[in-house]
Amino acid sequence: MAKEAVKVETDKERIAKIDFDKEDVKQAADMIAEKGFVTRNDFPDLKDRLWSEGFYEQIEDEFHHRDNEDPYIFFERFDFIGGAIESIIFDMDQVETREKALHILGDASDLKVQDKPNETHKVVTY
Repeated sequence: MAKEAVKVETDKERIAKIDFDKEDVKQAADMIAEKGFVTRNDFPDLKDRLWSEGFYEQIEDEFHHRDNEDPYIFFERFDFIGGAIESIIFDMDQVETREKALHILGDASDLKVQDKPNETHKVVTY
């Protein structure tokens, strides 16, 4: 007897099922326009990877529908000392670098940033 194929849902399919609150999307876009970023402090669901990715896409769409606004919106997940992984959605025109976004997120989340990750792995020979 043949086994039935098991359909595995893709991330894109799972994100498509999330119902994002339009007011949250508008509020996030306004916050990004004002201060340059949003974190889990602003939207607690940013702790969830798929929700964060979908929210980022919604925010991008919101900006594309606004007149005279075309910021370079970016979504990034960063690792912190101790294993925490946090998300930030930011405007690269205001925040300017991923490194700066990392530090903003670390400060906002009260997490420690490892500035030079390769420094701890250097082999010293004499």
